[in-house]
Amino acid sequence: MNFSFIFIGSTHGFIDDFLKQREVILETKPEFVLCEELEYLKLDSEDRFNELMQKRSISNMTSFEEVENLVKLCFKENIKLVGIDFKNFGFDGDLQKKIKNEEKLSQIEEEKISNIISLREKRHLDKILEYKKKTSRPIVIIIGSWHLRENSLLRKKLKSYKLILPCDKNNNPLFESNGKGDIKYVEIVSNDL
Repeated sequence: MNFSFIFIGSTHGFIDDFLKQREVILETKPEFVLCEELEYLKLDSEDRFNELMQKRSISNMTSFEEVENLVKLCFKENIKLVGIDFKNFGFDGDLQKKIKNEEKLSQIEEEKISNIISLREKRHLDKILEYKKKTSRPIVIIIGSWHLRENSLLRKKLKSYKLILPCDKNNNPLFESNGKGDIKYVEIVSNDL
C-alpha cells in the first residue's frame, strides 16, 4: 500500500528513537524527511549539511546530539532533511528555561504554551502540505508522538498516512516514559486512503 505520509512518533529520547527512524527511512527511501526536532533548519544541500556538522548546534531547546544520527543518515543517503517547527519551538527565553528545568509553570505560562502549541501544529501541517507538492514519493515525518494523538490536527486534516507509534504492551500510545521499558511500535493507517 502506498502512503503519502509516513509518520514516526518520537519519544524525544526516552527510548532510542533513531533505531525505528533508520529502519523506516532505509525501507522507504524518501526524497524528504521532515523533522520537528530540526526546528527551522533546512538541510537540502551538501553545504548545509556540512555547515551544521561543523557548527554542531541546533537551538537552546534541541541539542545537536539529539539529531546527529538522523542528520548523518540523511546526508549519507542523499535525503533532504527539513525542520517543520519554529526556532526553540516558539518558546521565549523564560519558557525555554522553565521547560528545560521542568519547573512548575504558572496558569498564564500554561495558557501561553497552549497557544504556542496550536501555532506549532498549524506550522507542522503547513510544512507537510508544502513538501507534499514537491515530491511524488512518500514523505517520512518524525514528530513527537503527542502531535499524533487521535484528535490531533494532523490526523484530522491529512489523508493517506501511516503512523508508527511507540506504545505500551496494551497498544496505548506513549507520550512520556512509562518507566517499564515495555515498548513496541504499532502501525495505524488512515481510514481514508
